[in-house]
Amino acid sequence: MSKVTPANREFKSTGEFELILLKEEYFFIQNTIEDYNRQIWVIKALGITGTGAAIALALQEKQGLIALLGCAIPAFFWVLEGQWKHFQRGFYPRAAELERILVTEYNLRGPAIFGDWIRVFKRTNKPKRNGLLWDGILNPSVFISYLLEIGFLLMLSIVKLR
Repeated sequence: MSKVTPANREFKSTGEFELILLKEEYFFIQNTIEDYNRQIWVIKALGITGTGAAIALALQEKQGLIALLGCAIPAFFWVLEGQWKHFQRGFYPRAAELERILVTEYNLRGPAIFGDWIRVFKRTNKPKRNGLLWDGILNPSVFISYLLEIGFLLMLSIVKLR
């Protein structure tokens, strides 16, 4: 069974064609946002694994300097994850716009994946401040775990390991 696409079927009107394109774009954007989430979890897992290795080595060698140098691991992954979050957020305004178009111009009750998520979690599709630093690196869903990792490594480097 072949997939029906705008390229291989006839339409009754341009409105029908436009509706199909808008729905396809919407679900493409939603899948892209979810793909970014999957990659962000991989980045976070790698960062935690690297931090754990630095902690284990510092404890094994009883060297506070190793823990201090180990702070570079979560810092690196923090910046990397911040970049991914910043790029992901670039899709948010279009997802919101597509939902608005489908509801107002086509009188559909959905899709509302993005809008409902925004409403439930009291978020906005536009960041308060723009740019990689504010939108990615200082995004609370990004920085909290890395601050905890760095804080633990700094504590470990200060405490005399005996």
